[in-house]
Amino acid sequence: MVGEFEDDVPGKTGKTNKAGDAETSSRRAPAPRSASTASTAASPASGSASAASPGGPSPASDVLAAQDVPARPVHFPVPMPASDVPESCDASDAAPEPARMFHTRARRRLDASVVVEDAGGFESPLAGSVLQIHLLMRERAHLYGLHLQQVAELFAEDTENEGSLDFAEVTAVKIATGLRVSNLSATALVHDAHRAVCDMPATFEILLAGDMPEAFHRYLLRHARRLTPEQARRLDEHMAGVEIANVPQLAFEKQVRVGTKLVTAGTLPTLPSTARSVDLAGIDEDAGTATLTITGPVLEIKALMHRLDVASRTVQKDQRRMLQDEEEGPLPFDIDEVLREQGRPMSLRHLRYAILTHSILDIDPVQETTSAIKLLLTVPVTTMMGLSNAPAMLEGMTPIPAEQARRLAAGEKTWQRILTDPISGAFLPVNAATYTPTAQMRLQLRLRHPVCAVPGCDRPTVLMAEDDHILEYDHHHPDEGGQTSLFNLHRLCHFHHQLKTKKLLDPVRDEALDPARGDGTTIAGPYPTTWHLGDGITTTTFEETDLLTPVIAAELEMAARIHERTYAEKLSIHEQLKNLTPEERLALARRRIIPPHPDWGEPPF
Repeated sequence: MVGEFEDDVPGKTGKTNKAGDAETSSRRAPAPRSASTASTAASPASGSASAASPGGPSPASDVLAAQDVPARPVHFPVPMPASDVPESCDASDAAPEPARMFHTRARRRLDASVVVEDAGGFESPLAGSVLQIHLLMRERAHLYGLHLQQVAELFAEDTENEGSLDFAEVTAVKIATGLRVSNLSATALVHDAHRAVCDMPATFEILLAGDMPEAFHRYLLRHARRLTPEQARRLDEHMAGVEIANVPQLAFEKQVRVGTKLVTAGTLPTLPSTARSVDLAGIDEDAGTATLTITGPVLEIKALMHRLDVASRTVQKDQRRMLQDEEEGPLPFDIDEVLREQGRPMSLRHLRYAILTHSILDIDPVQETTSAIKLLLTVPVTTMMGLSNAPAMLEGMTPIPAEQARRLAAGEKTWQRILTDPISGAFLPVNAATYTPTAQMRLQLRLRHPVCAVPGCDRPTVLMAEDDHILEYDHHHPDEGGQTSLFNLHRLCHFHHQLKTKKLLDPVRDEALDPARGDGTTIAGPYPTTWHLGDGITTTTFEETDLLTPVIAAELEMAARIHERTYAEKLSIHEQLKNLTPEERLALARRRIIPPHPDWGEPPF
């Protein structure tokens, strides 16, 4: 809406803005905002809306009345008083008085009249809709501020996190389910809420009043995450001197970047060694590919790329020599064994991948594990037989195209049969009589829990997961404690296993569903688990199921019906032939079925 702003410079007076209002002084403070400044009210009877603004009624009411545009009510309560600041914040962190002197001013105020004027004025049929969008933006900013405030208050009232952001994930577990996000996202939200409410109260008050769009505040938080609490407060003071309610987005982002540089000036830069990471960036389920990203200091990454490049050129040279000399034997790093048919060596980029994924990792002096990592690939029987192209499932989470699954399956000598319920896809249980689960039980646990069983946790269980008894196993009296059965087992990441050991998490399953305690009947669906997360918060989760089983079961049922119908037709024909007399059989054998001759037209053909 607004595309002009100016930095205050002494001597700049008498500016005339685009709307025609003259500024008498660039250092003039704006009129203080009241609680009714950022609110609108609608009258159902008249269908008109009014918007109050500093200094008296706004022309927006006349605009909407003239256009007869209905407006939905948008209310912005009074910002959070100092007495409501979460206890984890210092009293000095309460929102200060609104800044009356701006070092960065907008050329004009962004009120309802300006919004309507930019939309074409009184005569425009779109003026009412544009104003409604503007008011909804303000309402959304206010609701976003309330959201952050509630999360910050929850973190302050949670006694199990010890009042430290190092244990923010303890609080995140309790809100992840309600927000329908992962624990990682909920933990980041707790950090952002604490930073916004406690460390940056001035800008948070502007957000809560609806004067800062949600996108503006998220941009501010992204730049404030790596700052210390003291640096965040200084950045908050800098941004409070910006007329945020009226400046455009580019001007706001510029001030955020400038303020970040100012508050971090003279401090030691973050060492690049702290940015070392290897992450799975994304999975393309349609193509059956994944992307791995390696982040680190520039010199180390360039050195790694140089070593890969040198190794790739060396292998490429050897491949070219063996192809030219027609030497027998396998070509080095010929993954798909197609180079002899192609008659040329692999490209450098393909060789870099082959060397990186098929070379032995040097972890000396640590001894390398002797057991290979097993990746679970669940392939439907009909896909293996070529009767359907239903995808396989890698670790129960990632679909794999049928053709790629068949190629992978062709190289395996051993297969394990997994039985599932044909309706729900739940994995049928197996039991053990000892504390340690059997190999078959571990296999099923990986299928039932491809990620940590705690609500919201998305840590995969393929490597660093721990099998846990829901009802504790009694080592002294095994018959009295929880049994080692799939009903009483789940997989947890190390962090949440420790929280369960400390009684901060308490999972419970209904013993009436345990097949070992009744007649041995297994429920058709997956086992439900009720989690007690503390402070009276509970939620229910279900084990993972095989999503393809109902599809395959329907295909097999259809195939069985076709087979039964075909068999019945052939049996009926056989009975009819058996009842024929010898003369009828001879006449039937002499019959010739002459197909109709095609019409070739007049000769010559």
